[in-house]
Amino acid sequence: MPSEHHSLFRHNNPFPSHIVQRADEELDQLVSILQREGVKVYRPKEVDWNRVGGYTGAMPRDGLLTVRNWIIEAPFAWGCRSQEIQLAYDEVLTELERDTTVRVIRAPIPPSPDTLYEGSNAAVQSWSINDSRPAFDAADFMRFGKTLLGQYSNVTNQKGVDYLQANVPHGYSVEILDVDDPHAMHIDATLLPLRDGLLVYNPHRVTEASLRKHKVLAGWDLRPFPFSPQPHDSPPLFMTSAWLVMNVLVLDGRKVLVEEHEVEFMKWIKELGMTPIPCAFRHVYSIGGSFHCATVDLVREDGSGWKDVKLRL
Repeated sequence: MPSEHHSLFRHNNPFPSHIVQRADEELDQLVSILQREGVKVYRPKEVDWNRVGGYTGAMPRDGLLTVRNWIIEAPFAWGCRSQEIQLAYDEVLTELERDTTVRVIRAPIPPSPDTLYEGSNAAVQSWSINDSRPAFDAADFMRFGKTLLGQYSNVTNQKGVDYLQANVPHGYSVEILDVDDPHAMHIDATLLPLRDGLLVYNPHRVTEASLRKHKVLAGWDLRPFPFSPQPHDSPPLFMTSAWLVMNVLVLDGRKVLVEEHEVEFMKWIKELGMTPIPCAFRHVYSIGGSFHCATVDLVREDGSGWKDVKLRL
């Protein structure tokens, strides 16, 4: 979170209404693109987040992790997010649970009082949270086959990693990357798998050598992001950095949703054989994420007849 915006993060201080309105328009445009591409889109319930003391319902990737036919709800570190899935996505998850092949694992209720922020997790690194209870954001993990690669961060601790490992289907494993980022919070601006066998990584946060330690990436073409993205002032990046350029949504191993201003990036991924689909999204950037954050795969086609389904606001 940029230091110049720290003072803005306090109770009853919502994002500027004009930014939220434009972000809603951008999300509507994203829905239209996904539907045009044949994706079934679920949209969560509208919630007055300021009234309930919450954050936003626009980033489902943070709170839901799909592994095979299991949907795992993250035990958020932030107290303002503890009701997020229940309030915004419960109706969607309840509908999916009517399919007896689908299992939804709800997050445990945080203890009261919650001591997660009373002292850092110095055993791992000086993070903002300790290890008093399981905590993780789903966006700190990515699935590669039957391996989930993840990171410790300011919202993910060891107990959270252990909780996730205990709740994935049999045969799946959780591995932790060696990431050099003291501000770590979500891995989707550090790793970008474009298609099976091709991964782009943020060389300022992770090295090729550290990625090669994980057998699941053996034989993969690992490409460092080739330039340093430049921040913009309007609209402001309240919670994020210019590295959101990597936070894209790959539809089918070829088509990629990219923010329309990221011209240099689109040119580069074309050289890698990808087809960028530009979409305005800078006001969504402002409220904390981009295409990958604003969507979560509920069902992705795997050759067994499942269809690709996305959940988003």
